[in-house]
Amino acid sequence: MDAELLIPIFGIVGVFGMPLGIVIAGLYFDTKNKDKFHSTLQKLIESGQEVSPELLQSIPGYKKENGERNDIRTGTITAAVGIGIALFGQFGVSETPLVGIGLLVFSIGLAFLAYGIYNKDKKVNDVS
Repeated sequence: MDAELLIPIFGIVGVFGMPLGIVIAGLYFDTKNKDKFHSTLQKLIESGQEVSPELLQSIPGYKKENGERNDIRTGTITAAVGIGIALFGQFGVSETPLVGIGLLVFSIGLAFLAYGIYNKDKKVNDVS
């Protein structure tokens, strides 16, 4: 095969195969962590130990179902990205579209920030 023919083949396989490889790797390591957690938990149960919530959380591979959200952090990061995009649009190559996109992202960040400040004393699963 000529080198000129291999370049497009590797390009197509790389472009379409890379996302597939990333997803497969993520699923593989997630399954590996779950298997590790369950085998450790099964050994604890078979040995007759009492399984407390603190012990469960200390087992490698433990995942919280409803993790705490940090809306203040999310809002600050999103607002900073919006300001960065707007400044890039203002002083960069093209003004109008990037400034608008930056201000849109900035307003989403401000909304996250306001929501996080408003709900910082409430728990995640609190319905009130």
